[in-house]
Amino acid sequence: MFGFIAFIRGFLSVILTVLNVFTGFIFGDFTADTKPFYDDCKLNFAVLSDIHMTEEKARADMLRFGLQDMQEFSSPLDLVVASGDLTDHGEPEEWATLEKAFADYTPAKNIILAQGNHDTWTSDDNYALSRELFIEYNGKIAGREIDEVYYSTKVNGYTFIVLGSETDRTAAYISDTQLEWLEGEMEKASKDGLPIFVVSHWPINESHGLPETWGDDEPEPDDGGLGDQSARVEEILKAYGNVFMITGHIHSGFTKKGQEGVYGYLSVESDGSFHSINLPQYMYLTLRGRIANGTGFVFEVYEDTVEIRARSYSAGVWYTDYDYTIDLV
Repeated sequence: MFGFIAFIRGFLSVILTVLNVFTGFIFGDFTADTKPFYDDCKLNFAVLSDIHMTEEKARADMLRFGLQDMQEFSSPLDLVVASGDLTDHGEPEEWATLEKAFADYTPAKNIILAQGNHDTWTSDDNYALSRELFIEYNGKIAGREIDEVYYSTKVNGYTFIVLGSETDRTAAYISDTQLEWLEGEMEKASKDGLPIFVVSHWPINESHGLPETWGDDEPEPDDGGLGDQSARVEEILKAYGNVFMITGHIHSGFTKKGQEGVYGYLSVESDGSFHSINLPQYMYLTLRGRIANGTGFVFEVYEDTVEIRARSYSAGVWYTDYDYTIDLV
C-alpha cells in the first residue's frame, strides 16, 4: 500500500515538475521546498476541506496521498485542520475508513477536525448519532476529548475556535448558547494579542461569490453560507483584529488576486483585519478557478505576517501563483 501511494505521488510530482518548465510563469513554481519561507516561523499548519470519505478505496487512497505529503514536510507541520464534510453521509463505516487512513500517518503534531453538513446526514436523519460519531472520532483521530460539536484549543499559543452545526440541514444552525460561547472565546483569545483562527465548514453568507458560486439557478442570499446566524457570527468575529476564518463547503478552486472579475470570487477575502479563506474541495475536481483535487492551503504564521500557500497535497507540489501574504495589524 505505502509503496503504491509513494509511486503514484512520485509519478504526479515528476509530471508536474516537467510541466513547471513550460508553465511556471503561469502557475508558479511547483518545485519549492516544503520548509517555511523564513526561519522565524511561529506556526506552520496545513488546511484541507471536503474529504467526503466513503468506504471506497479510491477515496481513502486520495486522502493517504495528502497525509503522506504532509508527513514528509522537511519542517514538520504543527497542525492539520480538516474543515468539515469529513465524511460523505456521516455513517459509522465512513468514519471508520477515515480513522484507518489517518492511523497510518503522522501528518502533524496536532489535528483539528471540524464538522460539515454532510457529517450530520447519518441514516434516518439521526442528528443525535451524527453528533455522537463526530465527538467519538475526534477522540480516535485527533486524540481530542470534546463534549460539543464546537470547541476551542491552542497550538503554539495560537487560539483555534471550531464552530459546528446543531442540526442536520445544509446550512448551519448556531444556537444562542454557541453564539455566547463564541463571544467568550473570542474575547479570551484577544487577550493574547495573537492572530485568532476560526474554523467553520460554512462561510459567511454572500462571501466568496455566494450565492452565485453555490450553483443554484435561482439563488437565495444565504445559499451556501452559514445561514440564519451568519450576520451575528460575522459581527462577533469582526469585533476583533487579525481574525482568520477558514471555511470550505462551496467546492470552488484556487483563485488569485485579479481573477475576481473572471470567476466571481477570491479564495482569500479581507475586510480590514478580518480574513476569510475558502478552501477548495479535497476529494473532487473543482469546477471553478484552478481545476484540481487533492489541494489546500498551508499557513505560515510570523510575527508580522501570515503566508498562505497553495499546495497540491495529492501530488506533493506547490501552486505558488495562488499564494497570499497577509500583513498583521
